[in-house]
Amino acid sequence: MKRRDTLFRAATHPEAARSIRYDDWPALTGGRVEIRRFGTVVQTGVVEMVMPDSSALWLDADPMHERRYFSKSDGFQAWISPRDLQPLIRKAPALG
Repeated sequence: MKRRDTLFRAATHPEAARSIRYDDWPALTGGRVEIRRFGTVVQTGVVEMVMPDSSALWLDADPMHERRYFSKSDGFQAWISPRDLQPLIRKAPALG
């Protein structure tokens, strides 16, 4: 039988809560995200625009990078800190 404290370690460990994969890309507009592909961080930045169907997004230009397009069909994933996600979800318009 596993010890009780080992069952919850992954969920409560600070490293595990650093960022989460988030697939509802329209809710990320204006948020700072990490774009990953095959588990590797490709770029970080602020989401400028998103396709309504979550198929693609554009990261805003910054001093290090030009504005860039990322598509889910090319294997890109958006990861965000739960702390950064909360304000974005609250201000997102209701669907329907």
